[in-house]
Amino acid sequence: MADTVVYIDGLNFYYGAVAKRPDWKWVDFEALARILVPLDDILLIRYFTAIIRPRFAGDRSPERQNAYIRAVRSNPLIQVELGHFRSDDKFRPLAQRHPLHHLFVPTLRPRWLMSAVWKDNHRRRAEGVTLARVTINEEKGSDVNLGAWLLHDALAGATPRAQKAIVVTNDSDLATPLRLTRSHGVEIGLVNPHQQPTNRRLKAEATFEIPFRPGVLAKCQLPDTVRDGRNRDIHRPREWR
Repeated sequence: MADTVVYIDGLNFYYGAVAKRPDWKWVDFEALARILVPLDDILLIRYFTAIIRPRFAGDRSPERQNAYIRAVRSNPLIQVELGHFRSDDKFRPLAQRHPLHHLFVPTLRPRWLMSAVWKDNHRRRAEGVTLARVTINEEKGSDVNLGAWLLHDALAGATPRAQKAIVVTNDSDLATPLRLTRSHGVEIGLVNPHQQPTNRRLKAEATFEIPFRPGVLAKCQLPDTVRDGRNRDIHRPREWR
């Protein structure tokens, strides 16, 4: 049994474990942590995420995320740390190794006209690739925040009794913070929320790894209605039921 702090890389967890399963998105992180380390005394759970922006007119994803963050914050054991998204329009080369009808979603119609435009582009271009202006959404701050808090808790002290850190991620950018934290006597348990193998750099810096089985999330869901500290009801989005 150990005094433990859990660190959750929110977007890494989202894309690895629940992006394709709406019915698992209303995650109870305390319940998940107690399954991952059932014998430990969990002092704190730090959840790192970034506020998303609407991708198109009528996109309700930010509303659903806002409801979820409010529900997570209703648990006094969980501290939410927020980063942000940066959106830029940039030129990027089209992936020409794919057939033309695989380059656009939805497929541009009529096909014959698109094919003619594409062939004309090939004839006219001076460079070896065709560029398209695309919108790039980049998460900023979450991995830095996680690494900073991991080291802060090991060195200073918001939770000076912690003997173990459980880090839920497969982001290789966190390898150095894991190594430095372990050098200060804190055990590092790594949980990879993705189906692909754990990043070797991360695995090398952890003390041990805890296997993650996505199906366990069916048992780790918040109630459909959560009440916050102001006695307000927060409802699970109907798209996640």
